[in-house]
Amino acid sequence: MPIHLMIVVGIDGGGTKTKGTAVECTNGKGKIISTYETEGSNFHNVGLKRARERILKTIRAITRGNFPDLVVLGLAGLDSRYDYKVLYEGLNDLGMKVIIDNDSYFLLYSQTRGGKGVLTISGTGSVVLGVDGERRIKAEGVGWFLSDTGSAYWAGRKALRHLTRVLQGLEKPSPMSNMIMKYLRVKDVDDLVYWIYHKGHRVEKIASIAKIIDKAIKDGDEVARSIMLTGSQELATSAVRVAKMVGVDRVFVVGGMFNSKLYMENFNEVLLETDMRAIKINHDPSYGALMYALDKINCEVTL
Repeated sequence: MPIHLMIVVGIDGGGTKTKGTAVECTNGKGKIISTYETEGSNFHNVGLKRARERILKTIRAITRGNFPDLVVLGLAGLDSRYDYKVLYEGLNDLGMKVIIDNDSYFLLYSQTRGGKGVLTISGTGSVVLGVDGERRIKAEGVGWFLSDTGSAYWAGRKALRHLTRVLQGLEKPSPMSNMIMKYLRVKDVDDLVYWIYHKGHRVEKIASIAKIIDKAIKDGDEVARSIMLTGSQELATSAVRVAKMVGVDRVFVVGGMFNSKLYMENFNEVLLETDMRAIKINHDPSYGALMYALDKINCEVTL
């Protein structure tokens, strides 16, 4: 029997990190070669050139320099047909065959294998994706300027606006505002303006403030608590609407914001009000794209 060997790659290119896993498939049986993680590759945030560099770096690391037969890329920032055109033209030479889609689709695929389902991502950005077998239904997921409600970036921006009012003397200082000032090394409004507008509007850096918000909640900060409750409430409301349209009673969730106890509990409470529930995905985010790739070539591997 002739030996048929293929190298298959699954990549999750998020706003904060890019993670990839490679599998070597021999006659339908696969084994993991390697995994690798680097910085985020949302091209809206870092540009196409840097996004490509980080994805290519990941592929080379996990394939040990071999040219892959199939690469499946789940990418944050692929939010429209225009994004697809730009990304496909910029990335279609990374393997013998390259398939790209939004990261949410492959994460949902990892749970449903193409069946009906709803997924909510709340990390640097946010999106709710529903698939009913015939169509895709999406809420949020069109970038930080137009959407991303309840995301880490959304929360970070809310916190920075609170800090601005504190520095202008319009609101009282809070544990959260003090923590953010220390984190950003700012002393007054001028420092904050310089950090935002002169040092560059880095989405992932603003998103990182969400961890400070969660820490401030544990210190009894009511402003921080309000930000988390509002974000989780609004995103969960969107998830409920999409789930009703798809006809399911559970919503898969993934992303750093769900690591917040308050955020996760409140999100689930909103779902429970309509007899739905949230199910947290804990596996490696690159496995969604990888599962899709493996199913395409009928290769079996234990992940």
